[in-house]
Amino acid sequence: MGPFEMLSGKQWELLECFAALESGEGEVPSAERVERMLEALWLHVRLTERHVQPLVVRVEGHARALQEAEVLLTLHELMAELECFPRGSPEWFARLGAMEDAALAHVRSLELQLFPRLASALAAHEQADLVRALAATRETLWMEMRRTRRAFRAVPELEMPVQ
Repeated sequence: MGPFEMLSGKQWELLECFAALESGEGEVPSAERVERMLEALWLHVRLTERHVQPLVVRVEGHARALQEAEVLLTLHELMAELECFPRGSPEWFARLGAMEDAALAHVRSLELQLFPRLASALAAHEQADLVRALAATRETLWMEMRRTRRAFRAVPELEMPVQ
């Protein structure tokens, strides 16, 4: 499996996390599902920043890399804002919807535009190196998230009562 197939699989897992949040019309998703989605999104954003962005600069140029960086920054900001609002509040749902829209557009852009061009620009040994680097970075980020309790937990006092 090449690096871009590996990333694609993880991206679709992320989108499945978003789909799992849509448990019902107006229902507040469980804290565990939200945490799972936020962890997956955080890992995706960090892997993209560390490994995909340098390739975008190399293959597509600085202007295209800047566009992707702006999307990643937006996702960072939405993750932070989501944690500021009580779970289930209108503001919280607005951030969640914006985050899902931004993540979906980002994934589609990577899948349809960038990954094919990046794959064709990399030599076989570069792709093999990227697979190893992605796996190592993912493991490091996962351990960092666990060690620092970076996990995105719902703060009980900020949760809205279920009505």
